[in-house]
Amino acid sequence: MNKKILFLFFLGLSSFSFAQEEVKAALDTTEASFAFIKSGNMKCDSALANLKRKNTKGASKFYSEAIKDYKKAQKVNPTSLEANYKLALAQTQTKDYKNAIPNFDKALEIEPERGDIFRERGVAQMGLGVDSLAIKDFNKAIDKNYDDYQAYYYRATIKLKGRNPTPAVEDFTHAIESKPDYKEAYFIRGKIYLEKVKDYVLALNDLNKYIELDPDNIEAYLLRGKTNYQGGAYKNAEKDLSRYIDMEPANVDALITRGATRINLANYSGAVRDYDDVIKIEPKNVIALMNRGTAKGAMKNYTGALEDLDLAIKLKFDYSSAYINRALVKYANHDKKGACKDLEKADALNNEKASDLLEQYCKDGKK
Repeated sequence: MNKKILFLFFLGLSSFSFAQEEVKAALDTTEASFAFIKSGNMKCDSALANLKRKNTKGASKFYSEAIKDYKKAQKVNPTSLEANYKLALAQTQTKDYKNAIPNFDKALEIEPERGDIFRERGVAQMGLGVDSLAIKDFNKAIDKNYDDYQAYYYRATIKLKGRNPTPAVEDFTHAIESKPDYKEAYFIRGKIYLEKVKDYVLALNDLNKYIELDPDNIEAYLLRGKTNYQGGAYKNAEKDLSRYIDMEPANVDALITRGATRINLANYSGAVRDYDDVIKIEPKNVIALMNRGTAKGAMKNYTGALEDLDLAIKLKFDYSSAYINRALVKYANHDKKGACKDLEKADALNNEKASDLLEQYCKDGKK
């Protein structure tokens, strides 16, 4: 073999060897990136496990470590969709929305058809309080995937800020249609029906479904108890509220509502006990004072009733319902003059019931 041929032969081998090293380096880079991503994923799983145990400190530690790994993966492979997207998701979990959004942007540059990336960027925009941009992202997410129940849910939470609850209800309904066991949507839609729409039947349907899906969430029993109270199902209301109060005995809202429920069930002594508990927590709670006075009046404890109602009015001089209830107690205690004076005050405060009661009890010739 002459020298020229030998030189070309070795040159060919050298070139071949160099090409192999290039491929191997590329594989190493990709594998390194995947390794960092996998490590970050595992740490995010550990963070979620800590959150379930309500260990926020532990969750924060693992999310912080995950972010470091995703940043390493992003540095090794800047065009990695997973590295950019997972980094942005982890930053969102730590409420670092400002830095999350540019990484969502990078992910969308790589894969502009991914609706879930638009949705999660919308969540970050919500975190920054930029609702208009968040809505645009949720719209895009839904355009990409009509059944994206989470996008409907998040968009609904923004729409709830408006005065008209209908658009929010429509989005929660879409979320439920896309995911029939989406318990969070049932809960919030039920709350809207109760508090804004005042449709207690629809509210009860949603809360029943929610409790079927999550029977251990006691907050649902409080909300369903209030719904049953507003709908006049007092026995069911008392049952739900009692279950909640057994777990949260110092919740003023629950105690006040159960007290009112018990008054409607003619369980006046039980109502007084509930309002005693409220007043121990909040001595100047005018609703508790008025309702306890009302319950005492029904038990013919007129002295105790008037003490409570006097204090309620002293604390809130324009409390028209307290004037009416004090008038009824005074009338039952044979103080017609004092009763009529209270009804006149309630009428002056535009209480709708006062005029009829004045006609019934205070017209000339009435006893």
